[in-house]
Amino acid sequence: MAVRPVADGGGKAREATQLLQGSILPILTSEVVVAAGIWGLRVSVRDFASRRVADADVRVLGGTGSGAGVGFGEARFGIDHGGRRGGRVYSCRVIDEVLSNDVNVTATQAPLRVLIVEDSPEDFDLCVRTVEKAKLNISAVQVASRESFHDLVATNTYDVILSDYNLGSWNGMETLGILRQQGRDTPFILVTGALGEEKAAQCIREGAADLVLKTRLSALPAAVCRALSDKILREIKERAEASLKENERKFRVLADSIASAVLIYQGTQCRYANRAAQTLTGYSGEELLSLSSWDLIHPDSHSVVIEHGLARLRDKEAAVRYEMKILTKQGEVRFWDVMPGKIEIESEPAGLITALDVTDRKLAEVTPERGGYHDPLTGLLTGAQVQIVFREEAKRSERTGRSFALLLLKLEALRQNNQELGFAEGSRVLCKLANIIGGVCRTSDRASRYTEDEFVLILPETPLAGARRLMQRIGERLKNELRGLPPAISAGIAVFPQDGPTIEHALRSARRTLRGMDGRPTKEFAHSA
Repeated sequence: MAVRPVADGGGKAREATQLLQGSILPILTSEVVVAAGIWGLRVSVRDFASRRVADADVRVLGGTGSGAGVGFGEARFGIDHGGRRGGRVYSCRVIDEVLSNDVNVTATQAPLRVLIVEDSPEDFDLCVRTVEKAKLNISAVQVASRESFHDLVATNTYDVILSDYNLGSWNGMETLGILRQQGRDTPFILVTGALGEEKAAQCIREGAADLVLKTRLSALPAAVCRALSDKILREIKERAEASLKENERKFRVLADSIASAVLIYQGTQCRYANRAAQTLTGYSGEELLSLSSWDLIHPDSHSVVIEHGLARLRDKEAAVRYEMKILTKQGEVRFWDVMPGKIEIESEPAGLITALDVTDRKLAEVTPERGGYHDPLTGLLTGAQVQIVFREEAKRSERTGRSFALLLLKLEALRQNNQELGFAEGSRVLCKLANIIGGVCRTSDRASRYTEDEFVLILPETPLAGARRLMQRIGERLKNELRGLPPAISAGIAVFPQDGPTIEHALRSARRTLRGMDGRPTKEFAHSA
């Protein structure tokens, strides 16, 4: 980005120039996925007192629609759409202790500048079509020779570079080497055919942002967006590590303008959470500052976080990016791709966490082994899957003449407790109960989260007495491990074929026999271990 003050001198114009130079970078927002277009902004900041002007060319990804804009410090541009033809003209005011001037921002569609190193015209066209299909507006240039590539990167600036690995007399690693020799930090993505694991690892170690196989080009748009986002986050981290206190306002501008969650922790205490973190978790900034990190991390991911933290302590250069699950304020499970780092706040060490929400991607990765067959919160089978299990078990029971049992566990007043104590607490109880069930069941048993507050277990070749013994074991674990937690938990049993030919019949029978885990009727039962 070029920032050019029309007139030299002190005052607000110089401060404005420095602020623009230091603060505005390419910004990735969540709109890039759903909104068409990448917008180039021309910003003019006029100091009416000294008649000086600071101009800046600013590129903003996803800056479309009402309310899009860039903020300085804690302020945001308040945008009013103008009525001029030939483009959008915004009249904005910066509310800032340094800048209290009128700012005119004219937005015109500007393509993302992409250099594609590829010796196949067909593959070049395929890359362009794939990216444009994702509604990213790009201006792509093809280059095939080493000499031409060297000249292009020496005289031009690109937002991202895509390169094949096998380029005849040279390869993608040489391409990356030329780029780095010229001091360019342009995101570099390898787009290639089959590549051995060792070569792929070497490319990443040498600084490639990502590697996309030509057989899976559908992943290319996401890789481009991720590479651009990672560049922003690196610059945020470097800025914070150099001097967090001096650059705090600039850091907040950047952090509040990206789709990634950015959090700063000292120990388990949150010291800062950007707007995206608040949006993705459902908590306000004040609530996040009062929460321990363990309140946000899903219980299933506690061991993952600890493992990576210990690995980081043992080896500062250890790979640190990993995925984990979080619990939102509403009790929803979300998947985050996490990249932790280290900074200092007032000379004390702190952790800088940047995370992308990859829930949609995880849910799209449906496989017969996992995917849509399991409840995302507890990991148990879904209600639809346990119905299939029941039908299969019923057929086997009819062939063998051996009965099987259905055990129903119900969390009484779950919704009321969610309202009183919060969804996170309710989700914690559900996950704990699921873990207990998994710990006492046989490998042949099948457990599911059947409804919001009901768990159904199918117990093959198990008579009524066997189901009661399992219920007792679960009750003992509940007494020890759910100590102090308020939900009442009741249980009911049905046996096939005595209680009916379908799971609906069995559930009706089990619900009629619901009792507290200590044997008392449901209405009199209250878990108070």
